[in-house]
Amino acid sequence: MWERDFLPDDSAAEAFGAPPRRRRRPSFAVIVVAVTLGAALITLGQFSVRGWLHVGRLLHSCVGAGISTREGREGHCERIDGLFSQPTVYNVVDRHRVLRMPEYEARLLSSTIASTHVKVSARDRSLYPDGRGWLVSYELLITNTRATPLLFGQFPGETARPLYPQHSQVELLIPESLESSRSGSDDDSGFGELVNGNGAPRPSIGVRRMIGPHESVTAWATFVAPEWSRDLLSSRPADLDLLRGDGESHYVGQIRLWK
Repeated sequence: MWERDFLPDDSAAEAFGAPPRRRRRPSFAVIVVAVTLGAALITLGQFSVRGWLHVGRLLHSCVGAGISTREGREGHCERIDGLFSQPTVYNVVDRHRVLRMPEYEARLLSSTIASTHVKVSARDRSLYPDGRGWLVSYELLITNTRATPLLFGQFPGETARPLYPQHSQVELLIPESLESSRSGSDDDSGFGELVNGNGAPRPSIGVRRMIGPHESVTAWATFVAPEWSRDLLSSRPADLDLLRGDGESHYVGQIRLWK
């Protein structure tokens, strides 16, 4: 179901504007390294040559699997950002599908968008030149698929509940411009979730909560986006990124907003 799809709301809220995190999606290039070590695997202390050189990968690259290409397939793939970095597994689904993560399932139910007044510092006024922005919210159904309780929201060990969590459970990624979207550029901006923001629908997905075995909760992930970004919210390759329930950053679930 995709109800209330970006319906404008005339009741303006007031929110704190967090500057987007400029980023480039991990390189999709496939690096093939042939190493002949006889029958032995050389290790240096606790350091594995196999892990260092990414030998024996179990998943296709996101290009090889046709996931990050124009075909836009669904499925699992690996991306490596540099020779010495740890591969990141991406689990990608279209917006009307169920995202099946290792500890939970997520389904995108609906979305809303409302005009908002944005409080920003002097250095961030270029993002919100008239102090205006969009309060963009996505309603998600989270189901614990395990036989034990699942802690969802802020990561274990975080006691404070800041307006913007240091480690977001959900992140909104949008292209930097319509031109970059059309050209297939890897440049995009990431927006962390807003916890219990003024005017945002509740309950907030960022509030730490325990989900019982095989139980479900419905919660909202809300973001503050610049006023000029509205058309980008459904442009390729806009998506919602979700981390695993244990906060593992090298396994990312993506729900596409453009497909």
